[in-house]
Amino acid sequence: MTDVAERIVSVVKCEKTDDSDSVREATLEALNLIGGLESLISPGDIVLLKPNVLCPFDYKTGAVTNPHIVRAMCRLVRAAGARRVIIAESAAVGFDDTMEAFTGSGIAAVAREEKAELVDLLDTPTVCMGIPNGQVFRRLYLPEVYMKANVVINLPVMKTHDIFPATLGLKNMKGLLQQADKKRFHRWGVAQGIVDLNKLVLAQLTVIDGTVAMEGIGPVYGTPVNLGVIVASFEAVAADAVAATIMGIDPMKVEYIKLAAEQGLGCADISQIQVAGCPISDVKRKFKTTRLDFDSYRKQGIVIHEAGACSGCRHFMESMLTLYFKEDMDLLKGHTVVFGQTAKPPDTIEGDLLLFGSCMRKYRNQGTYIAGCPPHTVDIMKVLREKAAKDA
Repeated sequence: MTDVAERIVSVVKCEKTDDSDSVREATLEALNLIGGLESLISPGDIVLLKPNVLCPFDYKTGAVTNPHIVRAMCRLVRAAGARRVIIAESAAVGFDDTMEAFTGSGIAAVAREEKAELVDLLDTPTVCMGIPNGQVFRRLYLPEVYMKANVVINLPVMKTHDIFPATLGLKNMKGLLQQADKKRFHRWGVAQGIVDLNKLVLAQLTVIDGTVAMEGIGPVYGTPVNLGVIVASFEAVAADAVAATIMGIDPMKVEYIKLAAEQGLGCADISQIQVAGCPISDVKRKFKTTRLDFDSYRKQGIVIHEAGACSGCRHFMESMLTLYFKEDMDLLKGHTVVFGQTAKPPDTIEGDLLLFGSCMRKYRNQGTYIAGCPPHTVDIMKVLREKAAKDA
């Protein structure tokens, strides 16, 4: 377990989130409050910045890291002695074009102006790395450029998520994976997969962008929250715990944070974390999340049975029904949907039976089964569209 003296998380207000100088000053203050970059970076180091640029959206949507923070970090790490600065990321499954995401988010322009290297992690050499204490994953192919960096700085956005109550620093490292492994995480268990990944690639510094955050149907299509906050720590789990608390979310309700703390990656107990700078109470805001309304879906011809679902599966179902089926609700009409660890198909099934998630595997012969923990939306949409075409 991390020493108490190292469990320092800074929280700094940033009023002018669209002003580069103001963002730089706030970022510098956040870093100085935890000991400064000089305690981390040595002259001549290669520093890799890992922002959240999953899609080609403007940062004012809350979907991607504020390019002003990326610019600030480029300048600050160079001032601390960095020889090379690399900005690396991969687009999310369903977007796939990382360079388009870099351009659309404004980060490509920052890299050009700051003379930083821009790396598409979907198009760079990888190396197979073993995870001796991995529980779900024992080996993963990871970008060579990441593994060769002297210092890694994680720059996630403070957002809600379609699987977890919040997506923060630990979750942002999933961008290191190739698309096939991102899908494999869904099949084998996203929460533990994130923890296994971070056992290998835990960043030395996490700077969480809460300048323009996101609530609702995150991590892409939610509502922007002009929070004006920056959170920083050398301890990733503690940073996530503080950020979740700011969002009005119990860190131990975010499964990957809970598992990371339990498996020794850091401290998620707010009472054991020293918060420097602005008190959490001064910036805390309850972020909106989606909630399933079974009765409303029944009126649309969709019967949902859920029992014992983990937060990952439940949040996924909430977001999927709210967002992905908004335009394609006919794909689900006339179905009985069952998911959850203790759920089972009802005695009377209305329409066709859909079984979502690995917990339903034992009933897979009774209906249409879609595997995953939780399933990936791409896989669900593919199966249902193929089923609809066959039934037509």
